[in-house]
Amino acid sequence: MTATRVGRRWAAPLPANRRHAVVAVAAAAVAVRTLATTAVNAPVGPSGASAALFGVTTAVVAFGAVGLALTADDPAVGVGLLFVGVFGLLSLVTGAVALPAAVAVGGGVAAVVLAARGSLAPVSMVAIGVLLVALVGGLASGVGGWVTLRSTASTLALVGIAVTPVFAATTGRAALAGGLAFGVVVAVGLARPFVAGAVTLVGGGVVGTSLPVVALAAAGAVTTASAARRRGEWLLLGGVALLAFAGVPATLGRAVPFALGTAALTLREVDR
Repeated sequence: MTATRVGRRWAAPLPANRRHAVVAVAAAAVAVRTLATTAVNAPVGPSGASAALFGVTTAVVAFGAVGLALTADDPAVGVGLLFVGVFGLLSLVTGAVALPAAVAVGGGVAAVVLAARGSLAPVSMVAIGVLLVALVGGLASGVGGWVTLRSTASTLALVGIAVTPVFAATTGRAALAGGLAFGVVVAVGLARPFVAGAVTLVGGGVVGTSLPVVALAAAGAVTTASAARRRGEWLLLGGVALLAFAGVPATLGRAVPFALGTAALTLREVDR
């Protein structure tokens, strides 16, 4: 991909091959946050102890969105990602911008998807569309106050993660790893329902979603991650990690990484 397109006054300040590094840093931060908050809070339920960690991680991911914007050669993509990053940072300064930030994050990713739609295969477009609807629905349920949408948003987010193998050249080993993940989640959920519920709530913000859907999401994430790692598809690996560890995007702290993951998968499909 060239840094400049004919007919557009836009030159990407950073080369496209820096995308995987930017997304990797953001994904690592979200993974550490999720594992740490789950380990500390899952036994007793959600608490405010991890608020500072959420803030720091959101800042890292927001800067990641800005960094990804600087690799975009399409102005619509760049501006959309800048909206995600800048408003993600502003949301940490004051809660007064929560609603505008939610609109900016959802609208920014929508701009990325719309700009890329002509380069996406139909099956990829459907999968990305599910992720986008989950993002908007999650923000509406959490930030917008439409609490009745929370269960639906949780299910949509998990379904979106479950279908991420459509982005990967899935191998037999990757599918086996995903199948094992499905079995483990179901087994733990049936044997220790309280533990499973606490982990999904604290770690993923999942509310009102059935165990099989949670297990399918785990299977999809593991399958995609395994296939991406074996083939050295680092942007794909980072994107699915952001989605999986972000959880349900009902808060801006979860929505910003979910948005970055969706954008990363979109740009990866455009570059294929």
